[in-house]
Amino acid sequence: MQFHCIGCPKIDRFTGIWEAVAIMKNDGNTRARTESLAVIYSDTQERRVFNLAEAGLREVPALGFSRYSHVIAPVGTHRHAGCLEIGLCLRGALTLLNNGQEHRIMPGDLYLNKPSDTHCLTAHPKGTVIHWLLIREPRRGQAFLRLTHPEARDLWRRLTRLPCHIIARTDTVKHAFAHLFKYHAQPAGPYRTVGLTAACTSLLMGVIDAASHKSVIARPPLIEQLTAAIREHPERDLRLDALAREARLSPSLLIAQFKQITGLPPIHFQLACRLEKAKRLLAETDTPITQLAFDLGFCASQHFSGHFKRAFGLTPTAWRKQAAAAH
Repeated sequence: MQFHCIGCPKIDRFTGIWEAVAIMKNDGNTRARTESLAVIYSDTQERRVFNLAEAGLREVPALGFSRYSHVIAPVGTHRHAGCLEIGLCLRGALTLLNNGQEHRIMPGDLYLNKPSDTHCLTAHPKGTVIHWLLIREPRRGQAFLRLTHPEARDLWRRLTRLPCHIIARTDTVKHAFAHLFKYHAQPAGPYRTVGLTAACTSLLMGVIDAASHKSVIARPPLIEQLTAAIREHPERDLRLDALAREARLSPSLLIAQFKQITGLPPIHFQLACRLEKAKRLLAETDTPITQLAFDLGFCASQHFSGHFKRAFGLTPTAWRKQAAAAH
C-alpha cells in the first residue's frame, strides 16, 4: 500500500515507517494482516512531502503539507512503526479514526497518532489544508535533536502522554511548521541543519505547551442544553433568532459561544449532527436514501448526498455498502 502522487517528476520511497492493518474476511472470520506502507516524497502545489533526514535532521523522515482541491480516497487503517505523527489542521475539517474512536478535527486543532495507534483519516474533504510530520522515537546511542538521552526521553514521554486531539491555541506550532519548510528551502550546510533542529524542537515544545495550557471553555447551561437538543433531534428546523431567545443571548453572542464550545456556528453544527446521524441510520437501517434525507431535514436527496460526500469522501450508497461489508 502506498501514497501516490501524480505528476511528480521525482519520487523516492521510504518504506517501513508505516504499517497497514488490513482486516481480511474469510468464510465469515476476520483476521488482521500487516503490510508495509511507503511514504512517497513529492513537491507539488497540492502536496509537499520532504525527507528531512536528507537535510541533516534524521529524526524527521517525513514533513508534509497537503491541500485537497478535490475529495480523494483515504488511506486505510494503519500505524506508524517507531514514529509519532503530528498534524495541524489549517483549513476545512477532518474526521480522524484513532483506535476506534472518531474525532472531528477543526481548523487550528492538533492531532497526534502514537506508534501503537491504529488510525486513519476517514475523509479528505475538498478545501482541507493540513501540516503534518513523522518523528522517530529516540533511541539510546542515537542523536535526537542534539539533546542528551534523558532530555530526549522526557520530551518523548510527554508527547506520547498527550491526547490524540488537542483543541487549543496553536500559533506556535503553526509558525514552527512554517520555519521547517523555510529552512528546508535553504542551501545545504550547517546553518540549514541548525535551523531545522531548532524549528523541530520548537514545534514539539509548542505541542506540549498547547495541550497543557489549553483554555478552559465556559459551558453555559443553556448553550449545553441547546447543543444536546440539536444532537438528539438534528432534523428539526433551526432558527437563529429563536435559539438566541432561548439562550437569552444576542444572535452574534450565541454564534460566538457556540463556536467556542463546538468549533462550529449553530447551522453548521446542526449539519454535522445530521450527517453523523445519517451514518448511523445508513449502517443500521434499510431506509431508502431519499426518505432518509427528508427525515433528517434535507430538502432533497441530492442536497443530502452532496453534503455527505464532502464530509466523508463517500456517497451515502457507498457508505451503506461499506458498512454492510464490514459486518
